[in-house]
Amino acid sequence: MIQLEAVRILLSATMLGYASWSDLRTREVSDLTWIVFGAPGLLMDVYEVAAGKVSPLNLAVPVLFSSALSFALGYLGLFGGADFKAFVALAVLQPYPPRLIRPVLGVVSVVYPLTVFSNSALAGASFGLVLLFRNMSAARRGSPLFEGHESEAPWRKLIILFSGVRVRLESVRGPPFQYPLEVPAEEGGRRLVLMPDIEDDEAAAEVFG
Repeated sequence: MIQLEAVRILLSATMLGYASWSDLRTREVSDLTWIVFGAPGLLMDVYEVAAGKVSPLNLAVPVLFSSALSFALGYLGLFGGADFKAFVALAVLQPYPPRLIRPVLGVVSVVYPLTVFSNSALAGASFGLVLLFRNMSAARRGSPLFEGHESEAPWRKLIILFSGVRVRLESVRGPPFQYPLEVPAEEGGRRLVLMPDIEDDEAAAEVFG
């Protein structure tokens, strides 16, 4: 049982590590990734149920709940296709807490994949603090963060501080890696964009071009 848990942890870490690398490199993750890593997880699930080590209900609840949650988030537009597949594959690989790792507070969610999801969400949100630190450091060095946007509302500028950084145009990689947070305004000049349209790469490329 402990050996299987170690294999589950290793496969999960490898899957997420490779998916992250592929996403950073190409902004795409092959569907084969989730199949290659999810299949061993499914086999281990079937084995543990057949061997009587885990009850079918205790295994089915986290997997089905995670699948339903990720599908709902995808339907609402909060999850992409790769996010949905990753969450399902992770639920199959890690349906319950590994005994090899003890929680700091001694409390674990009944639906263990939900713990992984919430931790991932917190980790992703914390990146905004990194961007804020970079922006504040740039401001201290005298960089004009909002030059040409003096009339923008303070709350809009605050959101931008947490969601993007000012860079030189020649260093921009462009879509699908980077999207503009300022676009030409109809009345002239530029305006800030809080939620760029990541589905319209051509429009983003025109702004950078």
